[in-house]
Amino acid sequence: MPARKPFKVAAVSSNRNSFGLRSMVVVASDGEAYRVLSNDLHIKQEGDVLLVEQRDGRWNFAALGYEVPEKLPTAPPDVVKQLEV
Repeated sequence: MPARKPFKVAAVSSNRNSFGLRSMVVVASDGEAYRVLSNDLHIKQEGDVLLVEQRDGRWNFAALGYEVPEKLPTAPPDVVKQLEV
């Protein structure tokens, strides 16, 4: 069974890129953070939680409809605590 990790949506962009995608910043309880892109079908609201499976040693955001995952610096503990991840 693949590893799974919950990531909480910390921020959602209000604008779109040239392909019509919006970005979301998601953060796990250990501070691991990513920026992912999505169309309106898969965009979430701040506070929603994504349960992401690991595939080949990477978090498989694509399986949930998210594109171009960009690893961000680890979120500081006070930010993680504020998000209640």
